[in-house]
Amino acid sequence: MGNSRWKCVELNDDKLDDVFNNAIESKTLIKNRKTLTIDYVPERLPFRDNESTMIAQTLSVILRGGRPSNLLIFGKPGTGKTAVVKNVIERLKHKADDLNMQITVPFMNAKTANTSYKILYEIAEMMGINKEEKKLQVHFTGLSLGEATDRILDYIRRKNLRVVLVIDEIDSLVDKNGDDILYNFTRANERISAEQFISLIGISNSLTFKDKLDPRVRSSLSEEEMVFNPYTIEQLKDILVDRCKLAFTEHAIPTAAINLCAAMAGRETGDARKAIDLLRVGAEVAEREGSNTINETHVRLAQQKIDRDTNYEILKNSTSHTKIVILAIINSKNGNTGEMYDIYSSLCTRLQQEPLTQRRITQIISELDQLGLVTTNIVNLGRYGRSQRIKLVIPLMTIREAFKDDILLSSIIPDLK
Repeated sequence: MGNSRWKCVELNDDKLDDVFNNAIESKTLIKNRKTLTIDYVPERLPFRDNESTMIAQTLSVILRGGRPSNLLIFGKPGTGKTAVVKNVIERLKHKADDLNMQITVPFMNAKTANTSYKILYEIAEMMGINKEEKKLQVHFTGLSLGEATDRILDYIRRKNLRVVLVIDEIDSLVDKNGDDILYNFTRANERISAEQFISLIGISNSLTFKDKLDPRVRSSLSEEEMVFNPYTIEQLKDILVDRCKLAFTEHAIPTAAINLCAAMAGRETGDARKAIDLLRVGAEVAEREGSNTINETHVRLAQQKIDRDTNYEILKNSTSHTKIVILAIINSKNGNTGEMYDIYSSLCTRLQQEPLTQRRITQIISELDQLGLVTTNIVNLGRYGRSQRIKLVIPLMTIREAFKDDILLSSIIPDLK
C-alpha cells in the first residue's frame, strides 16, 4: 500500500517535469511576452492623436506656471484611456525636467486601492511623505479621512508642490466609497497658495459616472471632459498588426487570425485589450499543441477560455449583495425590476442581511450590464408605464461554480436549477 502511494507521487512528479521540459524545449511563438500584458504602454498609440493632444493642451499650462483644469476622461475598457494618459504624463515630466521644474504625479488605480483611506495612504507613499515627514505620515491605518487629507495638503504647502493626481477607474471608488475624497481634493486649492496646486485627472469606464456625484463635486471635477470612443474593427486590425511585430516571431500569426481577433473584439466592445488578450491566449494554446502558427481555431478556443475565466473571477469576487442580486435575477420569472427587487429583499431576509435601496440595486444591475453579465432592455407596458427587463447572459454552471464556496450563500446555492 505504502509503495503504491510513492509510485503515484513519482508518476505525478514525472508528469510535471514533462510539462516544464516541454515548455523549455518546445519552439516559442512569443518573443516578447511583456508586449501582450495589460501594463505595457506602447511608444506609439495609434488612432489617439487627437485625445493625446487635448490632454497635453490641458496640462501644458503647468509649464507656464499655471494650474491645469481638473479633467474627467470617459470610455469603455480597452479604449486606450490609461495608456494615453501615462504617455502624455511621461512626456510632460521630461519637458518639465528640461525646464528644471518639479511636477509630482501620483498615479493609482481605485479598483486596486479599494478604499478611500487606502488611496490616501498610497498618495502619501508615492509622494514620499511617509519617508520624509514623520509628523505628516499617513499610516496604513489609524487616521480619519480628514486628518489624512490634511497631512497630504500640509506636505504640498511645505514643499511648494505642483501635483497632478491621476485616479484610474475612479467610478469604482465612488461606487464603493462615495465621493468624499473627491470633494476634499477638488476643494483643496482653496486651502493652499496660488504657487502650489493639486489637479485631478479621473479616468472612468462608466459614461454615467457623473450622475452618481454630488453636484458640488461634479462641477469641480468636470472642468474639462473627454470621451474615448471604442475602436473600430479596422482600427483594431492595425493595432494588432503593430503589436504582433513586437510580440511574435516572424510568420507565427497569419493575417486571418489577426483579422478574427479584431472582428471578435470589435463586434463586442471595440476593446483593444480584449483583442490583445485573444492574441496572447491563442498563442499559448498554439504553443501547448506544438503548433508553428496561431490559427483561427486557436483564437476561437482562446475566446472560450477568456470568457469562462473572466466571468468566473468577476462573479467569485463580487460583493455579497451583487451575488444576491444575481440569484434574484435567476429566480425572477418575468425579469422586471419590481419582481426582481422583491425576490432580492426576500433572499436578504432569509440570509439575515439588510437589503440595499432599490436605487442602489438599479446601480448594481447597471454595473453588471457594463461587465456583460446581464442585458437590460426597457419594455413599454402601455398605460402601466415602462419597466426594465433583466436577463442573465452567463451559464448557470459558471454562477454555481463561482458561488459554491461563499458561506453566506451556502443555504440557497442548492436551490439553483
